[in-house]
Amino acid sequence: MSQDTGRQTNPQSSHAVSAANREDYSFVFAGGGTGGHLYPGIAVAEALKDRLGGPAEIAWGATPRAVDRRLLQGFGDNYIVQKVTPLKRNPLTWPAFYSAWRQSCKYWRHHLSERRTAAILALGGYAAGPAAYVGRRMGIPVGLLNPDALPGLANRFLMGQVNCVFAQWAMDDSYSQKFSSRIQSIGCPIRNNLWSLPRDQGIRRLGLAANRRTLVVTGASLGARSINEAMVELRQDADFLRMLDTPVGELAGWQVLLLTGMDQAGIIKAAMAAGPPRPGAKDYSADHWHLLDYCDDMAAVWAVADLTIARSGAGTCAELAACGVPSILIPYPFHRDQHQAANARKLQAADAAVLLTDQLNAAKNAAGLKSVLAGLLPDISRLNSMAENARKQGKPGAAYVVADWLIEQARKRPINMASRDVASGGSRTGI
Repeated sequence: MSQDTGRQTNPQSSHAVSAANREDYSFVFAGGGTGGHLYPGIAVAEALKDRLGGPAEIAWGATPRAVDRRLLQGFGDNYIVQKVTPLKRNPLTWPAFYSAWRQSCKYWRHHLSERRTAAILALGGYAAGPAAYVGRRMGIPVGLLNPDALPGLANRFLMGQVNCVFAQWAMDDSYSQKFSSRIQSIGCPIRNNLWSLPRDQGIRRLGLAANRRTLVVTGASLGARSINEAMVELRQDADFLRMLDTPVGELAGWQVLLLTGMDQAGIIKAAMAAGPPRPGAKDYSADHWHLLDYCDDMAAVWAVADLTIARSGAGTCAELAACGVPSILIPYPFHRDQHQAANARKLQAADAAVLLTDQLNAAKNAAGLKSVLAGLLPDISRLNSMAENARKQGKPGAAYVVADWLIEQARKRPINMASRDVASGGSRTGI
């Protein structure tokens, strides 16, 4: 399987950039609200550290959500909680959005005029908007991460504001023609330690059984209620439990590693422990069901994953590809543009994933998963083929491409940037 062979090496340069004038390498990374926005930024920060031979100065403009606090807590005062809120369709919410937008833009006009900021990296989503919008009008280079196959509302707005758009996949004609001079299809930045961990180390770090294959189930950092509830159903299904306990080659069967998400852990753990499987089910040992609310060690998770059930956020798809993990993808069903479905179709077209529609019903989702798993769990040849196809889609060096662009902007940055007249740029924001 992918966890044992074919690992890609760290694509860092053979020598680090001199950091003698480290203050020249000062950046703003703006965006947050989900791990899908923040993890690519953290990957770029790691790549910058490799290139510079030490950490760059980065101010993170994010949100007050729990996932932002958890992921950015190590950045101290450089974690900036913005006032900006999402733009909703209800006109009654627009005055509050407008007020929050103005406050955030005012903050960034002050911040960027006081600091020697070399460039801004917009991580996508509404929280990326104010810093990117203000910075562009102040003449500061702005790059945008757009890892989804279809850009969302905020990113569609930002694509007209930025100098460079870093896309995971080639974009469709409506965007590629309009912004062709700005778009680079480089993949989605992922952390450089995710694909290098041997399987046996992942098994030990997660406390799993070495003699079983591992089915990883995840709804990303926030969890996926419908996937979690489907797994509760399957935990009570006699046929499914027998599938897991059926030997596969020399191994004893499968084990389940379920990452519930921080918000749903208590409910799902209680539901799993509510009672024994339905009549007729083997009393499948709890030792083979492992529930975590959140896991910071995704390198270990992907190292042990022989098959994954997941949402199809852009970051998840990038990690599955780079790590060579076959998957069953169930896109988030409530996005108006269905961009997660578009992401999933990229891996489906490569025969690296099976795409299922979220039926918004635990029993129906469980039935759909059970049908697909019945074919995949015993078919190691098919899983190996899917893993190889996934790996061919991977672009693990994306973070370094973005880091190099940021460093290039810093090298070209005017020495007297801090004294640049920003009054006209500030006034043009109008907010």
